Amino acid sequence: MSSSPITVISGARKSAGRGPAADAVVRPPSRTGAFVQAAWPVCAVAVLAIAAWWLLTATVYQGKGYLVPAPQEVAAAVAENAGVLALATLTTLKEATLGYLLAIVGGIGLAALMSQSRLLERSIYPYAVLLQTVPVVAVAPLIVLWFGYNDLSVIVISFIMALFPIVNNTLLGLRSTSRNLTELFALHTTSRFTSFAKLQLPGALPHIIAGLRISAGLSVIGAIVGEFIIGSGNAQGGLGVQIVFAQGRMYTALLFAEVIAATLLGFLFFMVVSGIGRLLLKNWHESAVGRG
Repeated sequence: MSSSPITVISGARKSAGRGPAADAVVRPPSRTGAFVQAAWPVCAVAVLAIAAWWLLTATVYQGKGYLVPAPQEVAAAVAENAGVLALATLTTLKEATLGYLLAIVGGIGLAALMSQSRLLERSIYPYAVLLQTVPVVAVAPLIVLWFGYNDLSVIVISFIMALFPIVNNTLLGLRSTSRNLTELFALHTTSRFTSFAKLQLPGALPHIIAGLRISAGLSVIGAIVGEFIIGSGNAQGGLGVQIVFAQGRMYTALLFAEVIAATLLGFLFFMVVSGIGRLLLKNWHESAVGRG
């Protein structure tokens, strides 16, 4: 008889503990919700920046559109020159993409070679650093002289700009392989190629992606710098060439539009590479787990 109240109380506690809130399953936010959650701060800052820009042109720079045009003037310039802007953006996109892909292949390949031999690293790495420290604006005229006033010169300059971060980060990742895992692979008489392909390269992937993110924007900068140097030598050039033309014509509204287009292109490169990197890392690396 004395055990009955205890049973009732226990059952009551159990039933009280269960309910809609207790039985509800905590679900991660949907992809749409996650996208909105990540995008709204960026959009809010963009709206505030445009509002501040408009306020600045309506007060400090009122009537001085040749210095800082109003947002509506830039929008009108975009509408008036939409075809030229689209062609220039696609041209720069093509040049930056080719330079970037060459930098990926060359950078990862060079780092892989250096990771297998300290002698190769001591022989090659200083020249990679030297290539990075030389101002690209100083060597760009030589590159144009060697390769001509064409897209190839722009691609080479983009390649040079994007190369070093990939080499440096990839080499760092390959050199950061756990000594215990390396010895474990050696214990099983694994070949050097197998150890590289199944241990070093996957382990270096976060470092490689970090280098690719840095180089993504640099490849666009390199392409535009190359187009600056080419200038009017390439009549159907990219954004850099069109920026030079707009500057020569004192068409500031179009100049702003082209600068914004170049900025968005670099941002697009970075976001695409970041998205690919997140897909590659999301199932195992702490930097991407749970981020969708």
